[in-house]
Amino acid sequence: MTGFGRARATHGDRSVQVDLRSVNHRFLEVRVRGLADLPLLAQRCEERLREAFVRGSLDLFVRWETGSRSKRLGLDAARQYLDDLTQLQTQLGLSDAPRLDHLVALGVFAEAAPEEEELWPVLAEGLEGAIGAVTTARSAEGSALRTVLAREVELLRKAIGDAERLAPRALDDARARISSRIEELKVDVDPARIATELVLWAERSDVQEELDRLHSHVVRFAQLLDATEPVGREMEFLAQEMGREAGTLSAKARSASLAQAAGVIRLAVDRIREQARNVE
Repeated sequence: MTGFGRARATHGDRSVQVDLRSVNHRFLEVRVRGLADLPLLAQRCEERLREAFVRGSLDLFVRWETGSRSKRLGLDAARQYLDDLTQLQTQLGLSDAPRLDHLVALGVFAEAAPEEEELWPVLAEGLEGAIGAVTTARSAEGSALRTVLAREVELLRKAIGDAERLAPRALDDARARISSRIEELKVDVDPARIATELVLWAERSDVQEELDRLHSHVVRFAQLLDATEPVGREMEFLAQEMGREAGTLSAKARSASLAQAAGVIRLAVDRIREQARNVE
């Protein structure tokens, strides 16, 4: 499911902006950017994202706005710079003695990264804000997907019902075709032989098991539409199973009307499978 969230957090002199982007993916992939020099924080962010989400491709972007680093006096470097400047003054015969601003210009203050644990509270606050925003966006998309899937499930139920009504007629249609053909050829055929062939034909063409399994899968799929926990993977599995049953139904259909109904079922299942990939 897709979504984007941005959050800012400030603790004292430390501020951070956290962006989280989510796109559809069959599994869960997490990428963290902006924390290459803070590996422990990157790991904690990834762990939190894996707790919050089940599916999707997630990209987290962290940007420190202030306070992620502080200045620290390099005392040893300052002494060395002072000695060098004093020596230079003597050798060149300069009247001005080395001053503090000379040392500052030479960079005696070095950047010092704070302990990662000190940065975690402000980062965690920003991360939770971004997660909340993405969750809200994904929930809105989920509501829209539920409406679409509910409509497709009803269309599938109707198509299965049509196939159930048409299936029993197939044997009668076959018997009528055989009788008509025999009359056209004007040949004598043992009625028992015809009955035997019709029984064999009916066994090969019986689609009731496929229809029963389709109906069972549809009932379960409809129940998942009202679930509160992640159900995307089970939906995908059911859609795959329904596709298999629909394919068998099409292969066994022996009448044009039943074949047409089977085609409608396959199309409905394909649409459901496509949408189920977007569900968490």
